[in-house]
Amino acid sequence: MNKKLITLMSLVIVMGLISCRSNQDLVYLQDVDAEVLAPEYVTKVPEYKIKTNDNLFVSIKSMNPEISQLYNPAQAIGGQQGTQNLYSQLPDQYLNGYQVDSNGNISLPIIGSIGVAGLTQREAQAKVQEHADEYLKDASVKVKLLNFRVTVMGEVTTPGVYYNYNSSLSILEALSMANGITDHARINRVLVIRTNNQESKTYRLDLSSKNFLKSEAFFIQPNDVIYVEPHKIKNTDMNSNVYSLLLSTVSTAVLITSLIISN
Repeated sequence: MNKKLITLMSLVIVMGLISCRSNQDLVYLQDVDAEVLAPEYVTKVPEYKIKTNDNLFVSIKSMNPEISQLYNPAQAIGGQQGTQNLYSQLPDQYLNGYQVDSNGNISLPIIGSIGVAGLTQREAQAKVQEHADEYLKDASVKVKLLNFRVTVMGEVTTPGVYYNYNSSLSILEALSMANGITDHARINRVLVIRTNNQESKTYRLDLSSKNFLKSEAFFIQPNDVIYVEPHKIKNTDMNSNVYSLLLSTVSTAVLITSLIISN
């Protein structure tokens, strides 16, 4: 009986060792020390070009508050204190933003239709400013993208859809939004899916190497999908938990039986 017990306990230990994984496998930029990286590793932030169905924040202000209300009716309804609340929630952004229609245009009060698809945010703001100047002498225009969202899936702590309100977003920041990777993440096989003009492009990133800093996918674009693959050891871990429980139960039963017989 003792030999059987020892054998069972040995199996439990072996299963535990098999499921172990080095923490080094989860370390980003393993080939980087305290150093100054070459210019080739400094990726320029790309300028996003507005697409159909994008939702834009557009503000046209004048020195005259009454005139400003005519060009910003939603903000006028919200009042000075309520203006910020008009865009604080996603449904509010959808209702109060200006959506780019199938022809690539947005429709603004008084000014009318303006084509913005294919333009960067800076170019779209300049174009709206040009049209506003035809009506106002002191127009101040702002154009911002409201629907900069990214989907983070796979081996992250909190998978989901996240919104970015900064001018740029790196893949490391996107993963941080999802509260980081899990212990089963395979950081050398991170997939980024990017859809542009009805075409999809995929990128494979190895976050353990500094080479991913040079990738086009280092900076995330609106509507990108990030998928962190699970390591193959995940299935081993899941199965080993079951096997460990089973072997522990059997070994306990064998131990009890052994004690009874010995007495």
